[in-house]
Amino acid sequence: MDIVLEDIKNNKPKIDAKRLLGYAKDKSEESYAKLTEEISEVYNDDSLTEIEKQIANDILLLLLQQAELDLREALSERLSVQDNVPLELILRLAHDEIAVASHVLLNNKDLSDLDLATLVQDNGPQHWRAIAQREDIGETVSSNLIETGDIETAINLVENLTATLSTENMQDLSLLALKSEQLHKPLLSRPEVSNDIALSLYVFVSQNLRRHILDRYNINRDLLDKTLDGLLEELHAVCFDSWDITPEMINLAKAFKERDEISSGLLIKTLRRGQLPFFAALISTWIDVDVDIMKKIVERDQGKSFAIACRALGIVKSEFATLYLLSGTLHSNTKDVDQNNLLQIIKFFEKITVEDAQKIIYSWKKKPELMDNPIDTV
Repeated sequence: MDIVLEDIKNNKPKIDAKRLLGYAKDKSEESYAKLTEEISEVYNDDSLTEIEKQIANDILLLLLQQAELDLREALSERLSVQDNVPLELILRLAHDEIAVASHVLLNNKDLSDLDLATLVQDNGPQHWRAIAQREDIGETVSSNLIETGDIETAINLVENLTATLSTENMQDLSLLALKSEQLHKPLLSRPEVSNDIALSLYVFVSQNLRRHILDRYNINRDLLDKTLDGLLEELHAVCFDSWDITPEMINLAKAFKERDEISSGLLIKTLRRGQLPFFAALISTWIDVDVDIMKKIVERDQGKSFAIACRALGIVKSEFATLYLLSGTLHSNTKDVDQNNLLQIIKFFEKITVEDAQKIIYSWKKKPELMDNPIDTV
């Protein structure tokens, strides 16, 4: 700063650093207005020499380090829409608190995709959500924003019709939509929704949105099954054990339940595909218990509690036997189910009534500690 002031003295520039700093120190509304006006005029003045421009930059950088929030916000609002403002100053404002940063994040045209990617990486959700509302966002920045996994950011991006979304962006958004129903409708409103994306969304959206998809896209049953298989494979790619259930699986299971599509047939099909985590998500959702309670139900008593759960759901004996065999790794210490135990479990299943099973499940929901009591043997 000493060098800058020396330059002012020697070159007698048009910019009065002392006066500008005085405005900042005064902290009055009138002084702040004068300061922002003079700074604005500096960057509009094409007759300034390079040294005068450098003086202005150094003064403003100093001000940004020391100024109160309301002054930084006022400067950001004024400079965000001006030309010829040095990128260094814009980036300093963009990394500030969101009240300051939002003006340049939304309005400044000089921020490159690389700048925006860095801002996404270095800042949090408030900055992401502002960037997602910029005009003319490109595919790369869209990818950076989607990768944050923040739902509000995704909604802002999808509702920003000036943003460019690639096929890959849309696929990632359709997967992200499993986390939040709020994303479903705006995502389906995008012009980039292809038949494949519509198929993906059809798997888990509400009945109303399903009708919308059916009206606009060609939904083939075989393709739908393949889409569901592909989606489940992607969800299971991050799982490491049978009870590694993701929030996306739970939300998908809830969508199936809301449409009354969970059945013993779906459970059997899921087990035959080897998708144990999604099976656990489905049956937990169907019977309406937390996953931790369902885990205990399935694993204890060599399957008796599991038999009670299946009976409570109205599953018939033949379907229960298939479910018990296919889910053997969940309730048995070995891969293969002991045939003698299977016969005992089927007898137990036949003995208990649907009404009694439902009462037991209800009691476990209300008081999980009751599950510590042993199940009577057959």
